Amino acid sequence: MGQHAAGLHKALVDHLLAISVLTQPAVEAAFRAVPRHVFLPGVPLEDAYRDDAIPTKMADGRAISSSSQPAIMAIMLEQLGVQPGQRVLEIGAGTGYNAALLSQLVGPSGLVVTVDIDDDIVEAARAHLAEAGVENVRVVLGDGGEGYAPDQPYDRIILTVGAWDITPAWHEQLAAGGRLVLPLKIANGAQNSIVFDKIAPDRQPILISQAVQECGFMPLRGAFAGPEVFTPLGTHSGLTLISPGEVPAASDRIYEWLMAGGERGGTGLLTTEAAVYGSLALWLDLHSGQVASLMIEDASAPPGGWPCLFQWGTAPATCFTFLKVTADGMAALDGRDHSTIEPSTAASDLGPFELKVIEYGPRGHEVAQSLLDLLADWNGAGRPPSARLRVRVFSRDHPYAAALGETIVTKRWTKLVVDWPSKAAAQS
Repeated sequence: MGQHAAGLHKALVDHLLAISVLTQPAVEAAFRAVPRHVFLPGVPLEDAYRDDAIPTKMADGRAISSSSQPAIMAIMLEQLGVQPGQRVLEIGAGTGYNAALLSQLVGPSGLVVTVDIDDDIVEAARAHLAEAGVENVRVVLGDGGEGYAPDQPYDRIILTVGAWDITPAWHEQLAAGGRLVLPLKIANGAQNSIVFDKIAPDRQPILISQAVQECGFMPLRGAFAGPEVFTPLGTHSGLTLISPGEVPAASDRIYEWLMAGGERGGTGLLTTEAAVYGSLALWLDLHSGQVASLMIEDASAPPGGWPCLFQWGTAPATCFTFLKVTADGMAALDGRDHSTIEPSTAASDLGPFELKVIEYGPRGHEVAQSLLDLLADWNGAGRPPSARLRVRVFSRDHPYAAALGETIVTKRWTKLVVDWPSKAAAQS
């Protein structure tokens, strides 16, 4: 590795230490041992060693594969708790960089199996790993929802793609006492990296969460993908509606409402971008099945600006917010009255701002009121953070009656029981 690349590599790892996402010596050593640029050929060195996600494959105008942001990679690898000699299954090979880090953690006596659904991604990952001199990683072409049975059981399973449910294969191929870490959409919208431990093979719940960290990953593709729908709004407008299913208003009508502008009203609730991402998003997800997301990328703003709650990236930045849509109107959450999308600072550096609600269409006021009610409930519950969330995973057909404060989310294969226990209960 050249001197310039080595310096950039060292600076990235030092940055991950400085922001406290690297705390375990073994994970730090893995990051220092594996150069990221080898897995991103053709990407400028300065870009390869930024703490940013880098899209590596596009389809239908959006990224479907990437090299994940190093910070969230570090968080999830520390969550995974890999030990030397273990067998690890990774769903989502990507560039092969995360598999190389896992290879360092399991050591020469361990094994890493990484699965991806696209043959070109698999071939590229194999080439990158070979160039990096990594030998104990098996790259497999297949649907990640099926895992990889030939090398089971696995001590650890990690997903580097977002999942809507926990497939039977991941549970079955995980050894008793093993650990699963995955970006999971608990209901339909908010995504969190959750650490699940498998206590015993034939008991209920089948998995119990140990830690939760908000995150954002591209969704799992193939036969095990979730039900979310990506709907472009307008022609080359840079607007995408992400919904848990079909919404009750046509996409052209939603686009017309947005471009016409809406009436913005304050809520009196002050918050931060970090609280929106780490608490409010999950609250809305669990308490309203009708909430969709709006993603805005380099789009010309209508009168009054776009609704925007949080954003990331620069030149141009991407803006994100939540909508409730009906056939006759909709409402959006807003934070900063953006007439244009400006480069974002880190969420932790943003000062408090007032949550606002924008109403659109002839019956937008009624929809806005329903959003206001959800905000009031969230505030009244103490704005519970995702870090305190508890998720217990049961078989889908297992009978369970929700206790006070619990929410049951029934999926295709599992039933999630979700709550925010008190600090004392969480520690007991």
